[in-house]
Amino acid sequence: MKISRNKFFPAILFCLQFGCSQYQSKPLTEQAVELQLETPTAYQLSIQAAQIKHPLLKPMPFNIQDGLSPDEAAILAVLRNPELRAVRDQHGIANAQLLQAGLLPDPQVSYSLSAPSGGSNLDSNNAFGIGLSWQATALIWRENKITAAEKQQQGVDLQIAWQEWQIAQAAKLAVYQLIIYSKQQGLLTEMAQRLEDNRARLQQAADEGLVTELERVAAVSAKNLVDIRLLALKLQKKQQQQRLNRAMGLKPHEAVRLQQDIELLTELNTPAYDTLIHDVENLRLDLMALKRGYESQEERVHIAVLQQFPQISIGFNHARDNSNLYTMGFGVSMTVPIFDRNQGQIALDRATRQQLFDQYTSRLFQARADIAELLVTIASINKQIQSVRHAIPDLANLVNAYQSGIENGQVDVFNYYVAWNSLTDKKIDLLTLELQLVQAGIALEVASGLYHVTPDFHGK
Repeated sequence: MKISRNKFFPAILFCLQFGCSQYQSKPLTEQAVELQLETPTAYQLSIQAAQIKHPLLKPMPFNIQDGLSPDEAAILAVLRNPELRAVRDQHGIANAQLLQAGLLPDPQVSYSLSAPSGGSNLDSNNAFGIGLSWQATALIWRENKITAAEKQQQGVDLQIAWQEWQIAQAAKLAVYQLIIYSKQQGLLTEMAQRLEDNRARLQQAADEGLVTELERVAAVSAKNLVDIRLLALKLQKKQQQQRLNRAMGLKPHEAVRLQQDIELLTELNTPAYDTLIHDVENLRLDLMALKRGYESQEERVHIAVLQQFPQISIGFNHARDNSNLYTMGFGVSMTVPIFDRNQGQIALDRATRQQLFDQYTSRLFQARADIAELLVTIASINKQIQSVRHAIPDLANLVNAYQSGIENGQVDVFNYYVAWNSLTDKKIDLLTLELQLVQAGIALEVASGLYHVTPDFHGK
């Protein structure tokens, strides 16, 4: 059945008068996508970094002209990570839910018309009736619905901030990893060159019959093992660079120069366990989000209980019967809670509340356990670093002694290379331990919910 436009015109006027929303298209075009993924200029990033709003990350001077620092990588990841854009859209959804929670149900308007169709008195008037009703009990739980939506919105915002914090910390760690991998690559490259010189020397000595075939093969094998380590490290470094680019929302082939003067820690001083767990439930953003979610669910349980009682609607009506008699009246209608007293919704909301309670207590227990474990790990790494640092000078003195012995003809070159390679391995081990210390320090910040929880870690 085709309906004329004239019948739609009053409805359109009604919507415009009462502020109805209008449809606006947003096509998913390639141009729109590329514009969203375009990398901003350094100037634009500096402005955004100075205006960043986050419970933990504070605005900071942003200048990557001298290279990217770990903290700048963290800020850049929060500003540019594409995954976070989608996460932040949850804020708009929570706002819409809060708006919906505050809206009262629309009144209902009814109209009826009955015309005589038979009988002895066909001259009777057409009868009609007009009614207006509204569900009054919606006022009872309106405040609870608003409170539940407000708590939910707060929880969503905290969860967004927690995910931003996670990605920021991951980007910061990636910068430290790249710095350490570069230092290790330099040491392994130097070792590979020394072993290549040793292999060539032994090859020549083997050709002249001065060394055995076993010694020549051992030199080749040692060189091959270092080459394998070097290739694996280069691959690891490239993969880490791609992870950093992904975290910061950069294209795969965009290269960001890192700061060269970043110092690595050889010891990490941490607060005591009791200090770190004190008030952790009000410092960890994810715990705060779970708490707001639980409070929101508590309101939903209250709403479900209120909705088990009869729902009452009040209304007014105006009518005319066939005898031309006009009437006006008042009516009340209510549901009779016999079969469905909202028991299913009450049970569901209570079970959900219990689930959120258990999730909160489990996450809190895990946070405290993680802090305790990380403190043990950091203390152990501190001791290992000190042990390796004490061993390096002794190995360096041994290398110097072998070098002097070679010049005097008292030591063969093979022992000299062995000592030199042992010294390089110790330096690589030290860098590995320093990376583990950085990882543990960042993990401790995440577990405790405190930024700069370890002042030495940030060079304070």
